[in-house]
Amino acid sequence: MKSLLVAILITITLFGCNMSSNEFLVKGTLENGAGKTIILSEYKANDIVTVDSTKIDDKGNFKLKGNTSYPKFYQLRTSPTDGLLLVIDSADVITISGDFNKPANTYKIEGSEIMDKKLEIDKEVQQAWTVVDSISTLYRNAVDENGVIDSSLKADLDSTFMNIYREKKDYLKSVIDKNPDSFVSLIALSQQIQPRAPFFNPTEDMEYYEKVDKALYAKYPQSEDVKNLHKFMEQVKNPTPTQPTASFGIGDEVPDIIEKTPEGKELSLYSLRGNYVLLDFWAGWCRPCRRENPNLVKNFNKYHKKGFQIFQVSLDQKREMWLDAIKKDGLDKWHHVSDLGFWQSKAARAYNITSIPANFLLDPNGKVVAVNLRGQALSKKLAEIYGY
Repeated sequence: MKSLLVAILITITLFGCNMSSNEFLVKGTLENGAGKTIILSEYKANDIVTVDSTKIDDKGNFKLKGNTSYPKFYQLRTSPTDGLLLVIDSADVITISGDFNKPANTYKIEGSEIMDKKLEIDKEVQQAWTVVDSISTLYRNAVDENGVIDSSLKADLDSTFMNIYREKKDYLKSVIDKNPDSFVSLIALSQQIQPRAPFFNPTEDMEYYEKVDKALYAKYPQSEDVKNLHKFMEQVKNPTPTQPTASFGIGDEVPDIIEKTPEGKELSLYSLRGNYVLLDFWAGWCRPCRRENPNLVKNFNKYHKKGFQIFQVSLDQKREMWLDAIKKDGLDKWHHVSDLGFWQSKAARAYNITSIPANFLLDPNGKVVAVNLRGQALSKKLAEIYGY
């Protein structure tokens, strides 16, 4: 009996030494992945940090490990621009399958209740995005040369939009009501019906913000994501006296912006004085911003030799997304800064920026010449200034 007891204790001891209660495992099989590298990264406040990486074997199999004591956001990356957003908790064993070349469109997942619910949310919201994209296309095609659309058609399109908006928002509310202390609610709360148009906002939906904040902050007070939501709620409820109440108009002299460039050096907006400068607020996640970028490139190439400058302030939260957008859109010829503060960006708050894209055209003395010039309006104004 004594020897049996000793054997059991030895087994338990060995098991305890080899297993960590906080260790998680992400494994799976990816088609077209043999021999390629896959990386698991953790989202930090202002960065994304590699947790583990491995080469996929000849059969497409891989295993990645990490440690966490509470749910965190991770990215499973197959390339610098492609990957999957994961929420991983301690001791999770997650199994993923899909196509290495198209992970976001093909993956299936097992072993995580949070990820099961995230997939469901993704599916519901994608349905809304598909409808909204169709409405936008119909709207653009129906507008005549004077920018006028048939009133009955406009009413029908607006009604369709509101119906899908209410349907999906009710669904997201039900997710939060059923899972207030889960990261699922944090995901639901952040969904958008279209770029720059979230389903929830603190003015109309304070009940849901408070519900998620209270439940998650009580359960995961150490989580940076939860602390950020809690801090945001405190700012909404108790705005500081220095919070801006107005933006800047034509003739106003704007305040300086001093933030870090992609290389980590501080750059001042005032350092560009003596030139006409387009101060542009944007983000890599902002679709309308990205659609406008080719117009900025065209005008910069045309007028830069005359002294025209662009100073772009990014409202990105993820450094990787910011830098990738600069590279993909060919924006590396002009000046970029960001504190990666998202909507809490110091520059955005100083200029009272509540939606993007937003811009100010500044004269050589730093005074506003025009506001929110886009498309042909920007080209026309620069042609007036430079004479061609």
